[in-house]
Amino acid sequence: MDEQRDQPRFVSEQDMEDADDILFAHPPHRVTRWLCHCGEDYPCPEARFALLVKANL
Repeated sequence: MDEQRDQPRFVSEQDMEDADDILFAHPPHRVTRWLCHCGEDYPCPEARFALLVKANL
């Protein structure tokens, strides 16, 4: 006896097909970010200010 068939399904067959389509259209991808030593995305506001000051020399 298959216990899975005895349990009620909470999603329809259409939901399952839609989920497959969504997962196909939204695959994961690797993202590389630069971080400041302070832990914020680079350049953080302080580093951005310092870069602006150095650019105006």
